[in-house]
Parts: sequence; C-alpha cells; structure tokens
Amino acid sequence: MRVYVTEITATFICQSVYFLGVSSSDLFIGLAIIDLKYIAKAFLYAYDRKKCRLIEDQQIALPTSVFIDSKPDLCRSSFRTRTFQAHSFEGQFCATTSHMNLDITVDLSKTKPLRLCTRAGYNGWVYTQKTTPATVSGTVIIDNKEYKIDSPHSMAVIDWTAGFMQRETFWNWASIASTLNDGRNLGLNLSCGVNETGFTENFFVIGDQMTKVDMVHFDYHSKNLYNPWSIRSYDKKIELTFTPEKHRSENINAWLLASKFTQLMGQFSGQLKTDTGETIYIDNCPGWAEDHFARW
Repeated sequence: MRVYVTEITATFICQSVYFLGVSSSDLFIGLAIIDLKYIAKAFLYAYDRKKCRLIEDQQIALPTSVFIDSKPDLCRSSFRTRTFQAHSFEGQFCATTSHMNLDITVDLSKTKPLRLCTRAGYNGWVYTQKTTPATVSGTVIIDNKEYKIDSPHSMAVIDWTAGFMQRETFWNWASIASTLNDGRNLGLNLSCGVNETGFTENFFVIGDQMTKVDMVHFDYHSKNLYNPWSIRSYDKKIELTFTPEKHRSENINAWLLASKFTQLMGQFSGQLKTDTGETIYIDNCPGWAEDHFARW
C-alpha cells in the first residue's frame, strides 16, 4: 500500500522533535526543540545531583520561531524567542535562557546511530534516529555558576524523531549514555508504545558494538512514578531497575492539543546480555525514563 502526502499537507502535519541529553554522576542536562507545525516548544533543564536541584526554562511560541532540518545527520535546528534562544549545527549545541547558558560540542564522528522508519496508524509513519553514547565537551552556566562538561565523565544522547504520528500517542522510553568502570562506553535506548510495527528502536551499545533488543516491558507505578521501575526485554537481554531521583513534567489539556509528560532522571542497575554472550552488570548508572501521552 502506498500513501501519498502532498507537500502542502506535509508542511502542516509532519511533527518533529529534537532532544539532546547529557548525563554524568554530577549533572543531567536536557535540551528539546519541538515543531508541531501549529505551535513550537522548547525546554532546557539542568539537574545538579549533588544539590538535588533542578533548574528549568521552557517556552511555547508561534511556529515561525522554530526550525528543525529534515536531514538529521546535519544536527541543524533553532528556536528563537525574546527569552529563549537555542540552535544546533553539526554537533554544536548552544542555548541561552533566563537562568542558563549552554555551549557544548558533541563528537558524532565515531557514532553509529540507530535509524528506523515504521508505520503509525493507517496512513502515518515515523522516522526516528537515536544516537547514544556520544562524547561531549563544553560548559553550562547555571545562575552564574559554570559547570564543565567533558567525556568520559559526561556522555550524550541525541534523539531526532519526525513523522506523521497517530493523533493520540503514548509511550515509555529509557535511555543511557555513560561510561563503564572498565572504560568502555555504554549507550542504551528502549521504548514501548511507539515504533513497534514490525520493528523496534530498542538497542544498547558497549564500546562500538551494538546489540539489538526485542520488545521491552516497562513495569512501574503510574500513580507514583518515583517507585522503582522494572524494565525487561522478551529476549532476556535487558533486566534493569530504574530508580528515579528528579523529574520534569507538564500536564496540558487544550482540546486539540494535550500532553501528559514526565521525564525522570535517575540511575539504572541490573544486567545486559550482548549478542556475543557477554553479561554486563551495571550499578548506579545515570539515565532517563519517561512516561508520555500526547494528543498532537
């Protein structure tokens, strides 16, 4: 079956989301630029784990304020309002908000992202490109205090997603970008609820070797997201527990548009089994988990 979408139609209904995450034992950073065509959104947060302090700036604007390039390998995007400016190009990410100033470079030269395009409903499709882990360097200034960001202490994840998504969409998501005790890089991306029509976006990377993962199950208390989460895959390659520490959230119900979104920062413990038969044990590994319902 072929579904034809005119260029004019695509301009108004193809949504795009671009997310950069940086994690370490001390700090989490999240930057998102979102183009819903009829509205634009962006947020930047920093979570100081030692002080248990979350600083966040966010902005909703007209669609003329946002740009996300349709070629994800260029990493080109921008969001501009009077109080929130952010842009990226070829691995450099910069943002200036009321409380923060971000200037970091992500080295994508040695990364091998997972690229996946799946059907969404009867007429839709979604393309997603997940890059984790990636080395990173730079600084973030939070209320006049500068934090240095350097690998291997800090690692980055990039999530670029675009497409004609289902009118109502729900998903869980988990991600890791970190460094193991033996010096190898660790990246992980798991999802349930989207991008599952015949394929999955589930995988983890140890060093430079990717292991593809089957469907995963997120077991958590929806009324108390701070209870530990259990995340397991049906092929038994993933057996993880996620313990939340902090979160950012939104709860919007505006008839045509709705978003019930909680992105949690915390730590993972458990084990991963590679395609070569190696079992990787992780403990107190920083990462994200997410519970998200959206009406686009």
